[in-house]
Amino acid sequence: MESPDYVRLSTAADISLGFSNGAFYRDVELYCINLLLYYPEGCRANCLYCGQARTSAQAAICKSLIRVEWPLRRLNDVIDRFKRFLENGSFLRAYRVCVASITHAKAVKGEIEVVKKVSSELDVPVSALISPTIFTKQYMEELRSAGAERIGIAIDCATPQLFTLLRGKEAKGPHRWESYLNGVEEAVEVMGRGKVGIHLIVGLGESEEEAVALMQRVKRLGVETHLFSFYPEKGTILEDWPRPHIGQYRRVQLARYIIDNCLASYEDMEFNEYGQITSYGVDVNRVAASGKPFMTSGCPGCNRPFSNERPGETLRNYPYHPSRREALRALKQAKRYATPKNTFQYLVSYLKLKGL
Repeated sequence: MESPDYVRLSTAADISLGFSNGAFYRDVELYCINLLLYYPEGCRANCLYCGQARTSAQAAICKSLIRVEWPLRRLNDVIDRFKRFLENGSFLRAYRVCVASITHAKAVKGEIEVVKKVSSELDVPVSALISPTIFTKQYMEELRSAGAERIGIAIDCATPQLFTLLRGKEAKGPHRWESYLNGVEEAVEVMGRGKVGIHLIVGLGESEEEAVALMQRVKRLGVETHLFSFYPEKGTILEDWPRPHIGQYRRVQLARYIIDNCLASYEDMEFNEYGQITSYGVDVNRVAASGKPFMTSGCPGCNRPFSNERPGETLRNYPYHPSRREALRALKQAKRYATPKNTFQYLVSYLKLKGL
């Protein structure tokens, strides 16, 4: 029972395809089916915030990942369910399938085979989320030939120092900042500009200015940024690390939208002594009024409902187009400033208390 014959499904995808019972808060619909490779040995990486981390996960099927459980399903069953729902005109309007890898010796071949099978049997675009630690440029080319329409690379950390501390040598993990940045450039060479995205988690210890600098750096390569708000996973080293202040996340959301849509650049923006954004180089009130900056950022069709918060909490990534009232509320939140309690210095002290 391992990939490519078996894959894990996000809870949202599992409910949407009818494998498990459940309903979405506020009748939100899912537009992307997320698949995750599975191997009995688990992920060999050790990212300190991840439920799959080698030293945190109690088993290959970790309790949660990105806040929710990911049940194991047979790939053929997933494809059959998807076909039936599409043929019956069901409520499911999935626009995309995203196949995510883990760091494992078999994952390269497994990812390529899952992408090939999904793209050959389902008439939907397929994204491949990969790690440059194991995916060379040649393997990226094989993914494209297998049917991948886009490639995503989860850098997660905004600076090389954070990356090393949370994912690399200091975390006793295999990932290296330089490999990831080189991998992003190689992915653009293979897929083309506008067909590659990075994941960036806000709240891991970076300043807003550092997050904006990375977003601008990859934008100049032709790469978009997909934002996540840090959510503490139980059982991980960062289970007690605070979530980012809502103002911090809203400001970075606005900056991402402005940069990715070429409305202004990092050089046009201004920051205070804490690295918080004070000016965006554009009329932010006009930009925010559309509500689009506060929607889930990702590949076209990806809305990841409630992956950053529990239903009923303040929506950090709106999985639908927010109303004007919701957009104005989000803009008001972006104007709230607080002394940051999740800086790099705090993180270093926190990890020392954890014995690292």
